[in-house]
Amino acid sequence: MILFGGRLSPFVRRVTVSLALQGRPFERRIVNVLQPDFGGITEANPLGRVPVLRLDDGMDLIETSAIIDYLDQTAQPGTRLFPETGESRIVALQTAGYANGVSEKGVALVYEAIRRPAALQWPDWRDRLSQQITAGLDHLETLAATAEWPANDHPKGAIIAMVCAYDFIATAHPALTRQTRPVLAALSAKANALPAFANSYPVMS
Repeated sequence: MILFGGRLSPFVRRVTVSLALQGRPFERRIVNVLQPDFGGITEANPLGRVPVLRLDDGMDLIETSAIIDYLDQTAQPGTRLFPETGESRIVALQTAGYANGVSEKGVALVYEAIRRPAALQWPDWRDRLSQQITAGLDHLETLAATAEWPANDHPKGAIIAMVCAYDFIATAHPALTRQTRPVLAALSAKANALPAFANSYPVMS
């Protein structure tokens, strides 16, 4: 399989970590969607978005949640990322949803505060995004307090999503993570001691 995406995207990283923890062989192909031609990714995804996971049969899967669902549907025993049914599945998916929301607002703030020319920026919108990210991180801090780290050091989908969101904000918008959130910080440190996380830590380009 081939995973297309950049080095900063928390969504690409979620798939990267998930593939690695499930022990699936894959090639990482770096794509910069900010280039005029979207880094050439439109052949695989006409929307010009990443991640894109190209399966061995040539099918291209888009959207993080759909890709993760495919990985769970085809997972080897004991390697599922989310519970198959029941309340525990709902809780885990909701936690991942909050983490995704933080990541989405963080990406929007990258475009607004970093990519957009200063003369065209809207301070009120930037402040609103910052407020949403801060509130989201505060809620993730509460959710992380009940997250159980697995004995086999293979964290599941909810923890992966929280760590990817936290690390992305810490990299792209460090001022928003200066507030002490000890549970998230400890979870991130524990996760990043594993190669699956350490080898995909977000990088500003």
